[in-house]
Amino acid sequence: MKKINAILLAFLAVSSVTTAQQFPNRALSLMNPFQDHPAAAGVAGCLDLHMGFRNQWSGIEGAPSTQYANLHGQSQGMGEDFHGFGVRVESDEAGAWGYNAVNFSYAYNLRLSRGGRLAAGLSAGFFQQRLDMSDLIMPDLQVANDPAVYGSQQFIVPMIDASLWYYERDRYAGMTVQNVTQASMEQISQYGKLRRQLVVLGGMEVEMDGRWMFRPSVQARLGSAVPPSAEFLGLFRYDEVVGFGLGYRSQSALIFAAQAKILDYLSLGYAYELNVSPLSGGAPGSHELVIGINACSAQPRGRGIPCPAYD
Repeated sequence: MKKINAILLAFLAVSSVTTAQQFPNRALSLMNPFQDHPAAAGVAGCLDLHMGFRNQWSGIEGAPSTQYANLHGQSQGMGEDFHGFGVRVESDEAGAWGYNAVNFSYAYNLRLSRGGRLAAGLSAGFFQQRLDMSDLIMPDLQVANDPAVYGSQQFIVPMIDASLWYYERDRYAGMTVQNVTQASMEQISQYGKLRRQLVVLGGMEVEMDGRWMFRPSVQARLGSAVPPSAEFLGLFRYDEVVGFGLGYRSQSALIFAAQAKILDYLSLGYAYELNVSPLSGGAPGSHELVIGINACSAQPRGRGIPCPAYD
């Protein structure tokens, strides 16, 4: 109990003044939670690698595109508790703007008396923002007064995320404060900051008749200066081999998702987003592909219990 109290108090101290700047949404983040939640490191029970690509508003020049990858596993310690380690990489392009981010993660995962498990995690790394001047069309007047034009074209700042992750055999929940340090962007804007963002995730597994399983999940992103965003996804899975589902992102898009286990160690996920926002102006949809590779079929799953997000 003392361990649990210490974890919760530390996390609440970090998140008490949470504000945010929106980071890219991912339709398949619910199938790859470690990319947003460093406390999930090691819950797969083996080395787990996920790689993804997202093409938003496909066909429009300069539309956002995101590439990401993560690798995580657990240590060979003693007792029922264990340590999780991992690394997360992300690259995003949107017109003239883009960024690269690399974060190294650590999580302490402990067993609770009622059978569930609670993990607390931190990730630390860097965030490189950049501006490609060749993609900008600028007016002739008052350009000299724009700090985004004559300021630095790129800068690097540190980033820290703080995270909690809870799971049982049939449910899970996570909460992460992204960008705890709120690094300054004064190299480009006098008052600019990378704001904090709170990401909350929850899901469960419901056994149906025969070989069918139903896995509903929801993820929300909260912060200042941007509207809150929530994603809902209901995935039906047959015999742990194939799955399909529907989802909705608040005031934004309908999500059509599919997942397939190709080999014991290889899985594929695909999502298509259909814009339904009245402000979209008929913008084309978005595509996202995720590839998952793990070593669980070749070795024991380590300590802990299966987490439905990775099982």
